[in-house]
Formats: sequence, C-alpha cells, structure tokens
Amino acid sequence: MGVQKPEGAPDVQEYTAWRPFFMTDVGDVSGSDMIGTGFAFQLSEESKPVFVTALHLFGTGGGLEADIRPTELHDSIESTFLSDVFGATDGVKQIGAPYEPCDQAAEQKVTETDVVAFDLVGRFKPAMLELSEQSVQPGQRLWMVTAVFAGASPSQKCHALKVTDVEDGIIRYRFDNERLSLKATDGAPLLFDSGEVAGMHQGGSTDEKGVFGHGITSDVLRQAIESMCLEQEADRQE
Repeated sequence: MGVQKPEGAPDVQEYTAWRPFFMTDVGDVSGSDMIGTGFAFQLSEESKPVFVTALHLFGTGGGLEADIRPTELHDSIESTFLSDVFGATDGVKQIGAPYEPCDQAAEQKVTETDVVAFDLVGRFKPAMLELSEQSVQPGQRLWMVTAVFAGASPSQKCHALKVTDVEDGIIRYRFDNERLSLKATDGAPLLFDSGEVAGMHQGGSTDEKGVFGHGITSDVLRQAIESMCLEQEADRQE
C-alpha cells in the first residue's frame, strides 16, 4: 500500500534523489556502500543541468584514502554512477565529469560550501528540482528528501525538520523524528512546503534531545555552482 505522505509534505516526483558511488585514484565507493544522496537542478531554463552532492563524500569522510581537492576532481574521479534512492529503477546511471572551480577564490568557495557538481548533458534525465529564492527563517519547517535506513520506512520520501538557526548561509535544524537515521543522507535536498529547494543537507548527528543537522541555503548552493567552470568543462569533453 506504500507509505502515507506526512501532512504538509511536498509532492516529490520519482527519480528526484539519487545515491552516488564512484571510482577514484584514491579509492572506490561501490553501490553497496551507500554513503550519501544527491539531486539535479538547473540555475535557469538556459543553464546546463547539474547533479550535486556533498564534496566531503569524495574524501576520507566517504571512506577514501585521501580528500580530493576541488581542483583535482576531474583528474582524480574516474567515473561516477547513480542509483535511485527509493528503488524506482534498478538501473544504474553513469553521469559526466565533475566541474572544477574557475580560480583560487572559487576553489575556496567550493571548499567552504562543501558542494560538488557533475555534468548531466547528454546523459540520462533525472527529475529536476527548482532552487527557491525564498529565504530560510528560524522556526520554519523544511523537508529532507531521501530514503533513510532506520527510524522511518525506507519508502518515505520527506522527513520534517525545524530550522533553529540561519547564519551566513548555514542552516541548523532538528528533525521531528527523534529516531531518524542520517546514514547516507549527506547531500540530500531540503525543500520548502512548496517543493522548491531551500538548501542542501550536509551532515548531522544525535544528542540527548534527538537528531540534529546542518546544511547550506539555496542561495549559497547557487553561488557555488556559479563559481564553477561549466562552459570550460563542456568544451574539454567535446
């Protein structure tokens, strides 16, 4: 019968959230490892679609032997594949190369924002989310979209959270579900009730009060993508 959608949760299309796994020159993450989540969007109708996830997955935080710097992504990452987090398809999808920052200032921004983006041009077409221009406010309800491994049904798409603080593009929040597992959730989209992207979840843990997390706003995510050389990468692949 499926899982009832939580009250107030946005409608989430199939093929919206994906698990990345990859081969690199400092180690591999296989499809069975399940270390994170990612999603796709376009900055505008004219922009190239990109797939994004958390940069720290491509390093010791993701089980690799070393951290891959943003300027090393293209040479270090040999291939990247995606699997649907909710099992809507058994197929594994290969995506294009990672984008790199355009200059030293952009490298610092990408590192600080913990974002990595990949080319989707000419590859498969996942569902595209839309970045919101709305500001995130303390006390606001948002929804993390991914499948979890404990604390809720793995087919539940949206997990409610309450924003506790927003400062310099960093969102901090607590999940309504005090038993929620955050395994493999880093990189998941955070949505407003409208279904537009409020930001990206990048990590969390538990304490005596329950489950807490942190991420970046859609504005910071947008700035990180704008600092990457999307056009140069497309030219290099041609």
